Amino acid sequence: MDNERELLQRIDSALRRGAPDDFDGVLTRLEAEKLKGKVINMNETPRKKNRFVPIAIAAALVLAILGGAVGYGIGHRGADSPAVTDGPSSTLLSSVITLDVNPSIELDVDADDTVTAVKALNSDARVVLGSMDLAGSKLDVAVNALIGSMLTNGYLDDLRNSILVSVTDGDAGRAAALQQSVAGMIESALGTGGLEGAVISQTVTPDAQLSSLAASYNITEGKAQLISKLVEADPTLTVESLAGLSVNDIALIASSRGVTDSGVTQSGTASAGAYIGADAALKAACEHAGLDANSLSAKKIEFDSEHGRMVYEIDLYTTTAEYEYDIDALTGEVVKAERENYPTGSVPGTSAPGGSYIGEAAAKQAALSHAGVSDAVWTKAQFDRSDGRYIYELEFVADNTEFDYEIDALSGAVIKAERESFNGGHSGGQDSSGSLIGEAAAKSAALSHAGVSEADASRIRVELDRDDGYTYYEVEFRVGWTEYEYEIDAYSGSILKAERDIDD
Repeated sequence: MDNERELLQRIDSALRRGAPDDFDGVLTRLEAEKLKGKVINMNETPRKKNRFVPIAIAAALVLAILGGAVGYGIGHRGADSPAVTDGPSSTLLSSVITLDVNPSIELDVDADDTVTAVKALNSDARVVLGSMDLAGSKLDVAVNALIGSMLTNGYLDDLRNSILVSVTDGDAGRAAALQQSVAGMIESALGTGGLEGAVISQTVTPDAQLSSLAASYNITEGKAQLISKLVEADPTLTVESLAGLSVNDIALIASSRGVTDSGVTQSGTASAGAYIGADAALKAACEHAGLDANSLSAKKIEFDSEHGRMVYEIDLYTTTAEYEYDIDALTGEVVKAERENYPTGSVPGTSAPGGSYIGEAAAKQAALSHAGVSDAVWTKAQFDRSDGRYIYELEFVADNTEFDYEIDALSGAVIKAERESFNGGHSGGQDSSGSLIGEAAAKSAALSHAGVSEADASRIRVELDRDDGYTYYEVEFRVGWTEYEYEIDAYSGSILKAERDIDD
């Protein structure tokens, strides 16, 4: 093993000085030590030739050298078959590490940092794995081999340089240590190959909701968690718009909007080299609008995704109007163009999401003050965008009156205010003289009727609604494969409707 370790160090040293000039020398030294192995063909039909091939060859050499020592085998099993080694280590599964680029690859690792299985989670991952069998190899060897193959096959390059590392482990301390360790391995592998990569890393705590989200969009739980955090930080984003994107594109969108999360660590910067650039996109929008970029009152340029297409979302402000554009990030084509004239000639604020928005609590207070109400039951509070303006859509009930408001998310100004009085005149009759029972009581009534504890239920949703003057709570939840739907009288707590549906 000492000789093997020495050879690994020689390979690494040679590559850091420039593997193309010293590759023959590496092979010669291997031959002299009688440890020369067969270079593994990472993929019979690579996607494209890549200037990062040397690091992939080095990873293959490492595997060839360590073949006998770690029970490494080539071509004994297809990429879709589980990779499980025999012996004690196969019973010591400790961690699951997922690498998302796209491709998406999952590694099962035991307590000794030995890989017990490698799973290709999509077709691109099967290309990366090729005929490699990494079961039984140490984690650093496997990671270097996978990064090498991604470089060789063109999944990582100057134009797409981002990779997401997600670690799941019951021990939070070990998960954090592995997150840092694997991120460091990848940074080193990319650096040795001459690529300035962006390595995004996180630990993942799976739950039913996260698993369901991942399954719904056919993505890994790690990617689902990252997307969920971004959507939570910037409500103008949606899971639907992000799920089909590569990690590099997701990172570009997050960076352009200034979205961060304390639980996600990133080294390096995602590459925008595949796209035309913000200046070119701005020029295309201004030319289409007939505007001089130098005469704008303000502007905002962000990455976004529309139906799987990366676009530059551009807002242009003049003293009389706001222009909203989507420019294809690859071609510069105008995908969407809208214009809104200001009736007063004033220019709205232009802060980006996460900047100077007033917040939901302040928006609610602005609506209550305008309505002259101090105590209300909220039925809707949603951050949205309408006609190029960020708003809070609010609905609430007070004093037998339903209120519908739109509040400017930047200034707090009331954009829309509507109210509708009702007297509980439902055909079945409703005594609305008392107070609303509240969401907690409505939820409890539904769970009790179903004979279900709250701990056993998931995806619980409670919403106050009104139909033909009758006020009730809609309560929905799931238990296993069964979905429950209830309508609870908002004043008495009686069951108005109870349905359950078992998924086929």
